Order: sequence, then C-alpha cells, then structure tokens
Amino acid sequence: MCILIIADIKNNQINPATAELFTAANTIAKDIITTVYLLIPCNDVKITSNYRPDVKTIVIGMSIYNYNAQGLSKAIASIAHDIKAHYIIGLHTPFTIDFLPSISIEYNAHCITQVHTIQHDEHLTFVRGSCSGKLDQYIDIDNKPVVASIAPGSFDEYVADDTDNSINDTINEVTQITIAAAEKQLCTFITKENKDSSLDEADIIIGVGKGIGSKDNLTLIYNFAKIFPHSAVAGSRIVCDYGWLPYSKQVGITGKSIAPRVYIACAISGSSQHIAGIKGAKTIIAINKDNDAPIFNISHYGVVEDIFTFIPQFLEYVKRL
Repeated sequence: MCILIIADIKNNQINPATAELFTAANTIAKDIITTVYLLIPCNDVKITSNYRPDVKTIVIGMSIYNYNAQGLSKAIASIAHDIKAHYIIGLHTPFTIDFLPSISIEYNAHCITQVHTIQHDEHLTFVRGSCSGKLDQYIDIDNKPVVASIAPGSFDEYVADDTDNSINDTINEVTQITIAAAEKQLCTFITKENKDSSLDEADIIIGVGKGIGSKDNLTLIYNFAKIFPHSAVAGSRIVCDYGWLPYSKQVGITGKSIAPRVYIACAISGSSQHIAGIKGAKTIIAINKDNDAPIFNISHYGVVEDIFTFIPQFLEYVKRL
C-alpha cells in the first residue's frame, strides 16, 4: 500500500499542521506495510519540521509565485500514477483545497473532504461532518483510490522519536519533479498584516456566533467578557463576514487557531471549520438553546439556554456576589 501526503503551505513555509497527516496515515495503514511519500508542492518554501525518517520526499519544481492549481493537480495525479498511491491526503485549508479535488478527477479516485475521524477496524471508514456539523457521514472505503482532505486539528501531530539518529535537518530521498512552463503562472499572494494579538494572549475567550442576531447585541457579549480577567471576544466566520467583528477576531480553519485556558462558545452551532480552530482550548464551555448543536459534542461543559436569557441572569448573579 502507498500513501501520498501533500504538505500544506502557509506563509511561505510548510504548515506545521502537516504533521497531523502522518498520524492520519498511520491510522489508515494500521498493521499493513505501507510506503509513505511526502509531496511538497513548491520548491522555494521554508521547511521547518522533521518527519518520519523512512518517508520518501517529492518536491514539485514550481515556485510558490508560479502557483497554478490546474497544473499542480495534473502533476500530482501523474506522480500518484507513478507511485501507485492508494491514498492521497492533505489538509482542508484554503491552499490545499484549491487543487486537491481536481486530483481526484485526474486520478479517477473517490474525493472525501473535511474528514475529522478515520476508523480502521474490520473496514477502513472515513468520517466527515454534514448538515453544518449536526450529522456525521460514515464512508466505507473500497479498493478504489481515495483523495481526502483532513480537517486541521482532527489528529494529534506526529512527533518523531528523538532517539532516532536518522532524523536530522535534511530530507531523506528527495526527488525533484519538473513541471512544464505552460502549467505555471505569475501569482501574487496578498496577506493582510494582523497586529491584533489579543486572542493569542487571552486566558479566556468568549466566542460569538450568528445566533447573536445583530452587531448591536455584541454589547451583551462584551459585558459578559468583562467579568473574566485577561479575556477577549472572538467570532465565527459568519459573524466576521457580516462585519460584526473584524476578521482578526475570526476563529476557525480560515481564521485563527486558539489555545486559551477557557473558551466559551455563545450561540455557536459548532461547524467543523470552527471546531478545528478551538481544539487547542483547555476547557470548552458551550451556551446554546439548541440541545442538538454539534458544539456540545466537543464541549467539556454545556448550558442549554438562550444566551439572551442566560447571560443577563449570570451577570446579575455575579453582581450580587
């Protein structure tokens, strides 16, 4: 069996979360002898992580500034044919998801996105969320090749054994693959500088979702946050898309990943994209009037109540202390 791992690129270097894909690959392989390849999509990115010493590395001869999703997907599909890859996995991030589904078409493979769990008992099963995370789909894998995107934060990062002397700063068995000039294009990545570090420094983060109703109702959330020391307010993607909070406050796959001591989710349903950004929190508390909200599945504590009922009563109680 052969597994091809596609490294995710973020800020001109390999995204550290790529290490989670090695844990996913171990789950897929289980006790089966497996050859694992790490594919680096661009040849001018900074490599900052060490991985398994037995991994064979393939580097696409394309600059990040000549990025072309169509050309890249064709090149990766060709590589998959050459190494006879059974599974091609990458992170479900804006960069990788731009070309990953196209690989399944070029390679005639199943395409499964936003996988958060892999079960390998009698059969290999990929689990992904659906219906805004309220339901899970269990997909049994047959003999056809699979291209899958893995939700960041779903697996622990693979940690190399420090006692293994074969692990060093070099990449083992590097193979350079050239790509035709016609498949390249001039590409400029535009990123907005974010000087807001409040979410990185806060001990307690109050997250707010679409259920807040309007920007005016954020006053309630800010008053709630004031009673906690070293706190900050964050939002789901939809809240930031509506302009109720700046994008520097967005938490999730396309926002920030946070790791506070406590995360309190207010009126947040709990989509897989948002959950991926809060898994680093030590304690997660959810307040939601929908007792079937997916956020309760990963919360340590839950309050089934409307935030407009619970939070004012909670603030009144604190005042009386």
